[in-house]
Amino acid sequence: MTKGRDGAIQAIEAHRRGDASAVVLLERALADDPRNSSLLIAHAEAAVMAGRPDPLRRLEQMVDLSPDWVDGQLALANLLFELGEGDRFASRFVEALRRNPANTGLWNAYIQALVGAGLPDQAADVARDARTHFDVPVLKLIEANHAGAAGQVERAGKLLAEVPEQLPEYPEVAARHFVRTGEYPRALELLDLLRARNPADLSSWALTELLWRKTSDPRAEWLSLHPAFVKAIDLGMSANDIAGLAALLRSLHTSRGRPLNQSARGGTQTRGELFRRQEPQIQQLRARIQAALDDYRDQLPPVDKAHPLLSRRDEQWIVEGGWSIRLQSSGYHVAHIHPSGLVSSACYIVIPPPGGDPREGQLEIGRPAEDIPIDLEPIASFAPQPARLVLFPSFLYHGTRPFGSGERLSVAFDAHCASRPV
Repeated sequence: MTKGRDGAIQAIEAHRRGDASAVVLLERALADDPRNSSLLIAHAEAAVMAGRPDPLRRLEQMVDLSPDWVDGQLALANLLFELGEGDRFASRFVEALRRNPANTGLWNAYIQALVGAGLPDQAADVARDARTHFDVPVLKLIEANHAGAAGQVERAGKLLAEVPEQLPEYPEVAARHFVRTGEYPRALELLDLLRARNPADLSSWALTELLWRKTSDPRAEWLSLHPAFVKAIDLGMSANDIAGLAALLRSLHTSRGRPLNQSARGGTQTRGELFRRQEPQIQQLRARIQAALDDYRDQLPPVDKAHPLLSRRDEQWIVEGGWSIRLQSSGYHVAHIHPSGLVSSACYIVIPPPGGDPREGQLEIGRPAEDIPIDLEPIASFAPQPARLVLFPSFLYHGTRPFGSGERLSVAFDAHCASRPV
């Protein structure tokens, strides 16, 4: 039996792969090191995935013993939210902050959890409460950012007027605010600054993309409108292949709700890194997707060092991580981006029956998120089809329309350059 540090590493890797043995290996590792924070979080996640009774017991006990353990608090809130405990998922933050209001990490994690749950108004109020304990201008920016996302634009504007524009965080928050108020030239000036400061900042590229299209800037054609950027690809899977993969994926959906900070509404998302799993169905799907990704890259325009995607065009791209989403009746994805990806995706395995509206369930590429009030039509829309893979740059906003009844089962991933740091 492997013990000590090697046993802990082996257990964590088994969890990341989604091995059935992960829970047992993690329990053995915890017997040697019962206060190991990484093991405790991984064990709780693996126990949820395995459908164990009382899966959060160890993690809850440690968080109650050490309420200042920030990572544990956030992990527990995430898992409670997934298990349908939306009314109390973040309640331990309140008690922990009552006991230790000087813990900045707890404040930040509490705000992060509320944002992830889709509660920006509450996140703004928590940032306001934190300002009674810390006299730091950045908290006004945090409050302004989440107030703006909640539609409280006047509140956000007043807060922005009270902070120095020299703060490093100011341009990003102010740019979003000026987008919401329709002051596009001011927003674009700040976005130009942000992209010059960090050309790899996909969040800034995403907002720029929306504004260039809205203002009919000719650079929109260069950035996002080339027909090779958004592609639907048939993976050529047989009905038996699809059925076998669907059965496996369904068995992995053991939670009752989405994880925090994910786009699905009315469904669940798998944990761990799907493409680390060793089942033949998963590895065959990964091979088909990798081949499709290579073909997509080869058909792109030539390298362009100024472009957020084409600058990496001639590097090796790999499929990493991966997850599955299972949506039920009326399920959908809110519009969002993947700021740490290069190319993002949607791969449909099971689709619901057709509804009365042909647009039901469509994937929309390029429609802004709800908190960005820009009236723009999508760049492209796709009806889901079994074994259809859609690829697009990760800086493009994307979401789906709700569908009426049935099940939609899909797989998604972000592609990255093989040379990126691990």
